Amino acid sequence: MNRFILSLLTIFIMSFGFGSVQAADPMSDKEASPTLKERLTKDAVKGTLMKMEGEYYFIKDSDGKETKIHVDKSTKLDKVVVGDKVKAYITDKGHTTTLQRAD
Repeated sequence: MNRFILSLLTIFIMSFGFGSVQAADPMSDKEASPTLKERLTKDAVKGTLMKMEGEYYFIKDSDGKETKIHVDKSTKLDKVVVGDKVKAYITDKGHTTTLQRAD
């Protein structure tokens, strides 16, 4: 009887995904999304993330121009690393409101 109950409990738990192993989702770190207002009112810098120095990130666009942007705790930020293609929504003072990986 105990084995039967244990088997039913195991089936129940597995049906809800507990204890199951899932493949890593490469987009699971993509969490930053600009608001409609940001898309309409902020400048966007798109290019390759070249380096990160504390609160300052450097993005090189397709023309070879490098732009220094500022990020802090208020920035909505995807998990990015040097070499990623990114898009940054920035204020006229150079502060980044959203930094996301670009396609």
